[in-house]
Amino acid sequence: MFFVSGEAGSAGEALYATVKGAQHAFVKSYAKEAALSRIRVNAIAPGFINTSMNSHLSEEELDYILEDIPLGIAGQTTDVAKMVRFYLSGNADYVTGQVIRLNGGWYI
Repeated sequence: MFFVSGEAGSAGEALYATVKGAQHAFVKSYAKEAALSRIRVNAIAPGFINTSMNSHLSEEELDYILEDIPLGIAGQTTDVAKMVRFYLSGNADYVTGQVIRLNGGWYI
């Protein structure tokens, strides 16, 4: 259902989870190739982010999802933007091949 599916799998959505897992493998493999040219390759793996994609969920469905997230809240698009800003800030110049989980502890 979300990027956590790439690591944890997702019943009923095997193809989706497979694609997400492939993205994780791509980041790690391509980071090794691109490192020879001093290019960093990283990814952000967002969990449940409060967007219009989730607007169809009922209050009950939303509560059910949030019960699984240790922080108990949905992430915001600004949380993703802040992580992107960190990667681009110059403070992550020694980071490559990483998939950063931005998910409130949903999948650790």
